[in-house]
Amino acid sequence: MADQISVDLAGRGLSEIPDDIFSQTTVEMINLRHNKIKTLPTNFGLCFGATLKRLWLWGNRFTEFPEVVLQLSNLEILDLRENCICRLPANISVLQKLQKLWLCENNLDSLPDSICEMENLTEFMAHRNNISTLPFGFGRLKLKHLNLDNNPLVQPPLETCQEGISAIAAYQRELEEARMTVSVPPCLKIVVLGRLMAGKTSLVAALTRAVSRLAKEEARTHCMEVKRWVVEQSELGKKIDAQEFVFEVYDVGGHDAYQNVLPFFVSAHALQVLAVDLSEYRTEEFEGMVGYWVRTVTARAPGATVCVVGTKTDRLESQEQVDMVYNKLKHDMDHMLAAERSQLRREIERLEKVLEEPFDSENSGADLDVLSDAKRSSVRERLAHLRRMEELQPKIVLQNTVSSSDELEGIAQLKETILSFSTDQKLFPNVRSSIPKSWTLLLDLFESARANNRNNAEARLCLPFDQVREMGKTVSLSGENLTSALVYLHETGRVLYFKDSPSLQKYVFHSPTALIRVLRAVQHHDVAQLFDPAHSGFDYLSNSRLQTARENLDKHGLVRTKELKVMLREHVRTEAEVHAVLSLVEKFGLCHRLGTEEMSDTIDRPTEWYRFPRPSTTVDYNTWCEEVPEGVEELQIGCRVLGSFPTGLFQRLCSNAHKFLQYRWDRADQVLGSNGTRLVHLQHRGDKQTSHDHITMATRGQAEDAPDLWAAVLQVHHELELLMTEYPAVVSEFYVTCHHCLRAGVEEPHRFPGTVMKRPHAIDIGTVRCPIADHGQVNTALVLPPQECDVHVSGLDGPRQVIKNVTTINNTQVYEGCQFGNNNELIMNPRAPEK
Repeated sequence: MADQISVDLAGRGLSEIPDDIFSQTTVEMINLRHNKIKTLPTNFGLCFGATLKRLWLWGNRFTEFPEVVLQLSNLEILDLRENCICRLPANISVLQKLQKLWLCENNLDSLPDSICEMENLTEFMAHRNNISTLPFGFGRLKLKHLNLDNNPLVQPPLETCQEGISAIAAYQRELEEARMTVSVPPCLKIVVLGRLMAGKTSLVAALTRAVSRLAKEEARTHCMEVKRWVVEQSELGKKIDAQEFVFEVYDVGGHDAYQNVLPFFVSAHALQVLAVDLSEYRTEEFEGMVGYWVRTVTARAPGATVCVVGTKTDRLESQEQVDMVYNKLKHDMDHMLAAERSQLRREIERLEKVLEEPFDSENSGADLDVLSDAKRSSVRERLAHLRRMEELQPKIVLQNTVSSSDELEGIAQLKETILSFSTDQKLFPNVRSSIPKSWTLLLDLFESARANNRNNAEARLCLPFDQVREMGKTVSLSGENLTSALVYLHETGRVLYFKDSPSLQKYVFHSPTALIRVLRAVQHHDVAQLFDPAHSGFDYLSNSRLQTARENLDKHGLVRTKELKVMLREHVRTEAEVHAVLSLVEKFGLCHRLGTEEMSDTIDRPTEWYRFPRPSTTVDYNTWCEEVPEGVEELQIGCRVLGSFPTGLFQRLCSNAHKFLQYRWDRADQVLGSNGTRLVHLQHRGDKQTSHDHITMATRGQAEDAPDLWAAVLQVHHELELLMTEYPAVVSEFYVTCHHCLRAGVEEPHRFPGTVMKRPHAIDIGTVRCPIADHGQVNTALVLPPQECDVHVSGLDGPRQVIKNVTTINNTQVYEGCQFGNNNELIMNPRAPEK
């Protein structure tokens, strides 16, 4: 048998396939990725149909599926990523030997029924398309790997698809057995946001109650309020075929203290209403009144719809003045959006040029191959991300100005605008999702539980999962079916179920409104009011001790579990619920517990503290010395964020990283801690020249200790990677900073692309090249992670030793400070309130 041949023509800038490859008769693999090919020649299938097994067409310019591929009867892998294909052929199942089909980053809006007949298909990747429905029978496929993320899936819901092929099979099997689906009553979440005193609360009152309720400064929203707004059929008009339309309205407080909470509630499936006080608007105030809020929404929910509403028109002297300010706001907003689109397009074109540059094979070696491949891979990943973001531009609408005073001027027109948006299936395809009847029955049970809360003096914030399991059995839901239902109800805002949290997966928060009240209790902007001496719950503290507790929280962000229990007393009734609530707040990244041992039954021990990071926290400690000490190497991983930096991202990272640190020093922009053997330094800094932000994670030691150094920083790097997935529109890139440049104090050190961390180095590569280093060579061990690196992403286990002060760590620098509690946090020693 003739030797099998592989043809590799990747990245050649080809628009056509060279004729000479058709002379080969035993080709097994053809790699044509990252070219400019639009079609395959008609004789392609005849030439390669008998032998070709792997075909790579990733990153070309196909607008239609190349039909000649259907003649490749032995094809096992087909890669059509990053093209512009709109549909698949109805007879794609003729490729019976196909095992892997990659179609992500195309324009597919549906899948043919015959795809369900591809019995050997084990891997199907179609994320970032426009697919809304999967063919019935899709769940019968024997897929081991499936990705349908970033599709407007309605049937099954995206939340079910994200659970995997078994969940899809269960969903479709239940539909088949029940032979019916039910339509969820039209429901849409509205998130009302804007700067402090922008008129949000008054606007919500005007919309939901049709009354004027002008909020005074002292009555402004604390954290968030949730109200249900039901529009009856008489108000809907003939265009909307429904008995009623339900809106869940989230009114988010504008105080800085609440901005870390906001990103958790914005969604591409919600309508964001941004209130802008026209009486105070100036062009120089645009960023604080509009730009910041739009970017916060789009960072978390790319493609989201934002309705900008000009408020407080009654404070302007005339309609002409209203029109003038309105036009100024519209001009400034159009300018911002145009500038961002232009910046995005320039970056895309720059990266496209980088990929078109020929691969420099001169003097190539193992190190050059590794780094060049990593760089090109990094560029391709960023380019694909930017192209997707170019397609998912936010939908910003400014067409309403209102007054919430007695006349409610403009409110009726705003209602019409909101209803018009809500019924637009292109904007909100999930408003009328069909779901199994058992899911609606489960929702009815949760509604009953909420009703019991309202009638019970001892209202329950959450339901134990064991109880929810029994509830599911009564409506024929168990196992994966129950999980799929809970995930769907969570994503649509009916309940909160955090299945990926060991602490929270034991509970279902059946009342989101009750959860909001809890967040208001622990995330309060006015500490003085929170610790008011008149608060009967703190009667066990003397005035001086109450003052101490107030100062601990206000100055250091520190509060004992005992005081937290008092703050939450109106919302929880059992010890288990206290544990669940505090674990939930930790999951949000709003705080971290000082100590790693499990909470005991006595949760008011004076050694149990929580820290709530806040920008005003003042801490006095010796900062991380920027100069690397002689004879020591620094390993630094970084993440560069281009454009707007997500609110609260660094604070959340610092809270999540707490599980890796035995003790730590905190300040607003950096954390210095130890995992027991290594110092770990986290820092956030902005670059004014480039408008980029950097988060760096670093540790120091000897080059021969590289595995330990990598383990220390990769733990935190893993946490940051997870966090960044929650901000899909944020353009970012990870990197490894050249340790030679750090030691030399280079102002702009060379940064190796972060993809090198996914390519553990071979033993025989001793050095890699740095274009800035004096001799161009740096130690591979501090650029590429070892093949075996002991990284525990679950955190440290067991209690932590109490140490009164530390004099040396790693023999590199000296740090001293007072400590307290089981965590030995080295900040200004807080005094525990006593009775």
